[in-house]
Amino acid sequence: MFAPVVLLLSLVAQIVSQSPSAADGLTLLKEIGRRYAEAQSYHIEAIEERTSSNELHRDWQKTLLTAIVMPGGRYRYQGRSGFGSAILVSDGTTKWDYRRNEHLYTQQPASVVDEDKHYFSDPGELVVERARHLNSEMAKLSRQLKFATLLPDETILLNGRSIDCYVIRYGPDDFRVKQPADNHVTSTIWIDKARKVVVQTREQGQTYMMVGERVHIPISQDDVTIYPFTEFDPQEPASTFKFVPPADAKLIAAFPKPSFEAELEASSLIGKPAPELSLKSADGKIVTLSSFRGKPVFLEFWATWCAPCVDLIPELTKLYSETANKGLVWLSIDSDEDPATAASFLAQEHVPWPNYHDGGGSLGKAFHLDGIPFGVLIDADGKITFQRSGYEIPELRNAIAKLGAQFSSVASSASKPQ
Repeated sequence: MFAPVVLLLSLVAQIVSQSPSAADGLTLLKEIGRRYAEAQSYHIEAIEERTSSNELHRDWQKTLLTAIVMPGGRYRYQGRSGFGSAILVSDGTTKWDYRRNEHLYTQQPASVVDEDKHYFSDPGELVVERARHLNSEMAKLSRQLKFATLLPDETILLNGRSIDCYVIRYGPDDFRVKQPADNHVTSTIWIDKARKVVVQTREQGQTYMMVGERVHIPISQDDVTIYPFTEFDPQEPASTFKFVPPADAKLIAAFPKPSFEAELEASSLIGKPAPELSLKSADGKIVTLSSFRGKPVFLEFWATWCAPCVDLIPELTKLYSETANKGLVWLSIDSDEDPATAASFLAQEHVPWPNYHDGGGSLGKAFHLDGIPFGVLIDADGKITFQRSGYEIPELRNAIAKLGAQFSSVASSASKPQ
């Protein structure tokens, strides 16, 4: 009797250890996130339906997104919404940017990096930008959370097919960094058990719409996104990465910049000497920015409550490992309410560079900070060569590569010859 019982317990243990449903939701999300992060080529389509309402208001929006990426600098991002539609496509040699509502498109060498394309004046651009992040959003999600609940499995209907799914749920208290007090939204994710891809997400709860600076109007939110097509390592035809302009489309050299971007450029400090800063560490030691003269410096303005800031940390840490030994000085400046919050987070993430607290906001004001994450690059002569909020890592890499020959290897692959 003893041997059969031992054998049965052993079999049960093996089944439990091999089944993702036996693990917590965060473990499963990490597994799925790695799959998306490691994908070198993919084809993802998404259909989002967003409903927001209160007693006297109701709004419904539908958005269609597609992201197709393959090696060799080939990609196709397109999005359609009630406010605008656009396509961004590249065959690795040439890239096209088409705005359907304006009937205009540009054509450039694929090697040209849009370092100045930071603000979006056309709604179609915003939709395409969301398509560009379809894959990375899934890849980064688990890094933002400290806990996620694994719910009972469900079977959902998608494209006429029944799909057995793992179901994961998390709320505002499950994030690693504190969420805004008015965030009461709960998210649910359905994962295809057989293919290990996300097939549906839903965000429900109460949030607020700001009117002016002080009025917060409560809004019920219900966002459902289905992913009718997700494939890794797809075999896409060459025509996918070519743009054939419609008969009514006109080729232009470049899209005009919005007026507010021109105003921001006018206040830019690029090319000017960096303002002097006195940075005080937690132990009371003070260091001045000018004391690093002779070495280039990268300043990162951030906060733990800023999700895009937190998302950048792993990539910034990797870039630090590539540049610190070449002479680039790294400093970060947080704007958290409590400096201990930022210090604790950075220790947990094993961030290697020193961080300073901007309690009154004076440090950010000195650099005309207009939002975070905000990156500033200063050359060895003390002049600012890069200054941008909401920047992306390829932009920063290209800016660092221009500091000198020793940094040329860190340039974004998009700017290197194919």
